Amino acid sequence: MFDDIDRASQELLASLLELPGENLAVDTEATGLKTTTVDEAIGVSIATVINGTAYSHYFPFRHKTGDNCSTTTQQMLTELLVRDDQTLIFCNAQYDILTLLTLGIDVRDKNFIDVPTMAHLIDENRPFSKSLDALAQHYLKDDGKIKDPELDKEKKLGWPNTSWDQISAYAQKDAELTWRLYDLLQNTREWTDLPDGFWSHKQDFIRLLISMKQLGVRVDQEVAQEYVHKGVQEMVRIVDELGLNPGSPKQLKHLLIDKMKLPVVKKSSKTGAPSFDKQAMALYDDMLERLESPVARLIKEYRGWQKAVSASYKPYLTLVDTDGRLRCSYKTHGTATGRLSCAEPNLQQIPKSSDKPWNGKVKECFIPEDGYVLLNADFSQLELRLATAYANEEQLKQVFAEGRDIFTEMSKQLGMSRHDTKTLVYSMQYGAGEQRIMNAFGVTREEAKKIRENYFATYPKFRKFNELCTRRVEQTGEIMIWSGRKRHFPDRTDAYKAMNSVIQGGAADIVERIMVRCWKELDPEECRILLTVHDSVTFEVQESKVPHYMNKIRTLMEDVNEITENVQFDVRFDVEVDYWVPQEDG
Repeated sequence: MFDDIDRASQELLASLLELPGENLAVDTEATGLKTTTVDEAIGVSIATVINGTAYSHYFPFRHKTGDNCSTTTQQMLTELLVRDDQTLIFCNAQYDILTLLTLGIDVRDKNFIDVPTMAHLIDENRPFSKSLDALAQHYLKDDGKIKDPELDKEKKLGWPNTSWDQISAYAQKDAELTWRLYDLLQNTREWTDLPDGFWSHKQDFIRLLISMKQLGVRVDQEVAQEYVHKGVQEMVRIVDELGLNPGSPKQLKHLLIDKMKLPVVKKSSKTGAPSFDKQAMALYDDMLERLESPVARLIKEYRGWQKAVSASYKPYLTLVDTDGRLRCSYKTHGTATGRLSCAEPNLQQIPKSSDKPWNGKVKECFIPEDGYVLLNADFSQLELRLATAYANEEQLKQVFAEGRDIFTEMSKQLGMSRHDTKTLVYSMQYGAGEQRIMNAFGVTREEAKKIRENYFATYPKFRKFNELCTRRVEQTGEIMIWSGRKRHFPDRTDAYKAMNSVIQGGAADIVERIMVRCWKELDPEECRILLTVHDSVTFEVQESKVPHYMNKIRTLMEDVNEITENVQFDVRFDVEVDYWVPQEDG
């Protein structure tokens, strides 16, 4: 019976190959998510519409139950997917392209569209999730994927007992939804208004992320295990000393509010009880940092170890691949500002440097291949330099041009300590109002107002730039990033965030394009990109080539105006290139 299905598959492929190339949606099914190491594709779905006729089909190749397509069918599918006169449409391009490679189908250099990234450029806010289900429900009013508890269970196990006919409709539906979403979104104003070449660059960036996923980064599992054990011991010690557990919201309330008399900064919308969510704890952390009490110190220590163990040391052990390398998943559509988000694990949380005992060994968990070293290239005050260029603050441009320490100079001008100046500058870049300054500095509202006014009096062009951005959002509900993409504000009362969107989004786009430039211009055998954490990029470099690449990387990355095309920033950019873990003298 399946021979007839295979022949029908070949007839469909033959007819598609005879037609002029059309955009083709492609979706893959695999035994798991680790398709760079242990998992592999079991089948491929396609969907398209040609001359008003819809086509969709599922091609099984490695079902353990048998009844798989022939080698001839796989060769024909390969020929269809790699042809030059069409664009492939994916709903998770990084995953699907890597999965196709397990079948020997290499489409990395093909023109492609990633629908979640496309949808994010069109509207980064709605729907918040850019999953296939969420996009289908939002744009197509379709329930999304076929819901089948048995198939969901089988998928989690790697499809060990699923035959092609059981999965066919499920798999085809994914490809069909991907096609329909692309067909709808390609005609939106937000998509057609993107500058020429914008998507070409974004494709290159996704190709780079695929390369980074293939490489991974080597993990020192002994160090990670040592610090999981140490962290657990330290948290037990702190609970014993406090007599309460800071990891329990109920006991945290007793510590912070009842015992230390700190204010309730946020309440639960459901219960009205004090909230200790991420936003609230950021405010409490500011307060604890200013307090000298032993209780505050112990709470900070507990929270530090808790985060380090749960977000760093332990995931480095549980998520490492069989080859000893860690492969996180970067998303191009996970943040409103356009920055990359990262998961499994979130390597955006790696501290740049830290004298805190809980963070002190995080970077040491990452080690190079034999014969290589890890170098880290970090933009120095990238967002502040962008803000300075946009606002045209001449006195700050001069400080940057002369290579003087910006926060030392600003502290003199503002009459504050360097530490407080740094806190204030970053708060103001994020649109801080009086309440945020009150929390950050432990001052009254009147004092916070004076601090804020002093900042704008010292740097009046920052105020003008901020007001210009705010006014633009209040009038139009959107603001343009230098690269040509837009940040949208459905709630115009959030217009105070506009300047930060221009700066943070602009910085993200600079790092993205600089990374692509480095990827294209550096020898991948001698120097390859492994990681990115916000404004920094980590390279694995042959030991004998370190001096050459330290200079080469710095030169490429500091030449920002080379990649910003028609937009030129009148400020000096600075990149610090050093060993991933500082080298000991001698």
